[in-house]
Amino acid sequence: MNEPKMLAGLNQNDYNYPLVDVSHLSEDEKKNLLRRGMHIPKELHSDEEFEQWVTVFSEWNTYSHSDGHKPTEEERNFEKMMTASYERGLWYHRKRFSEWKKEHLQPLIDELVEHAAHDPQYDWQFLYELEYAKLRCMRAYFSHSLIADENGDFGFNRWIDTCISLLQYIKDDDLQISQEQITQMNIRNVGDIVPSTLVDAYEEAPAPSDEEDGLPDKRYYGKKIYVRKMERLYYRIRLYKMREWWE
Repeated sequence: MNEPKMLAGLNQNDYNYPLVDVSHLSEDEKKNLLRRGMHIPKELHSDEEFEQWVTVFSEWNTYSHSDGHKPTEEERNFEKMMTASYERGLWYHRKRFSEWKKEHLQPLIDELVEHAAHDPQYDWQFLYELEYAKLRCMRAYFSHSLIADENGDFGFNRWIDTCISLLQYIKDDDLQISQEQITQMNIRNVGDIVPSTLVDAYEEAPAPSDEEDGLPDKRYYGKKIYVRKMERLYYRIRLYKMREWWE
């Protein structure tokens, strides 16, 4: 089984500063603060109130010791700081993410919704447009999620980037494929994804030329084969790699 993804986005080492003083709060105020901060999402209204909650929560969140060991003051302070740095990491990450989402992720989500609501929904290109838009949303989201490091690396960048790149070609049905790509294409392993008549037509077709005689050339047939090869690679990545994205 794969190891769980590290929550790199917490950056807990950045939040080891001292707890704030809450001695001015009454016991009822502390209980009310603790309750509101335990909600998901937290019912706290400012960073100042959150920092007060962290102090109260770290004092309340005691750890049991099954071996009967009574923690020392140094151990308790260490536990409190570990709790505080973790909660601070979550709070400030979500705050930054909320601001980033409005400017960068929401436009991609709106584009996805636009495709789903208004594109003609009767062919395979519609489905690929949706998948392309969805993967772009996912790519943006993961790069700023808790599992991403400071460089935006979240562990499976390669696979999702490859899928997005393939879909750019697939969804447009060969419009972006160059002559160089066609020239370098291997057609020995395409018998299971395209008709043999298409392969024969490709091999027998004349080389592309600048003369417009209206007849299909090698580029015309080659692009059709190339798109199918891209589709096969896309689905292989999804079959063998997509589940690992979240594990």
